[in-house]
Amino acid sequence: MSYEVALTYSESLVRYAVTRFWWRVVGVRFLIALVLLATCLGFFLYNGDTSWLVGAMGAVLVFGALFAVLIYVVHYRNSLHKLRAMGSPHAHLVASDDTLSFSSGAGLAALPWSSIVEVWQFPQCWLLLFSKAQFVTLPLTSVAPEARAFILQRVQSAGGKIG
Repeated sequence: MSYEVALTYSESLVRYAVTRFWWRVVGVRFLIALVLLATCLGFFLYNGDTSWLVGAMGAVLVFGALFAVLIYVVHYRNSLHKLRAMGSPHAHLVASDDTLSFSSGAGLAALPWSSIVEVWQFPQCWLLLFSKAQFVTLPLTSVAPEARAFILQRVQSAGGKIG
């Protein structure tokens, strides 16, 4: 059994996918930790404390915020680069029993199902993760429910997680 689907990408879809990826990776706990750290730092500075501990807190705050921003910027720029490398924003997906294949103006990739470690499901797209930092965006507008179920079943049977 196999499913063939024509996919259409756009800059807004890329932005949506990267934002969802960023939010899942960074998360609300990390942002709360930064806010708490900034609050503590402000309290110490307000009370005149200029010890090395306050400096270290400031450095952790700056690097933490920079880390969160860079995760988004790096993934967004890489995703836009890949979108532009496609030429036409159209791709072709073939989901068969053994592989998941993507073809576009940028080339062809045939991946065994075992290479997908997790699927993150969102209303407009799915992110098929190959590692904690590498993913491919699957726009859902033209993917039939049967094809979606098939993809999820194949990923699960190959050991991947569905999230």
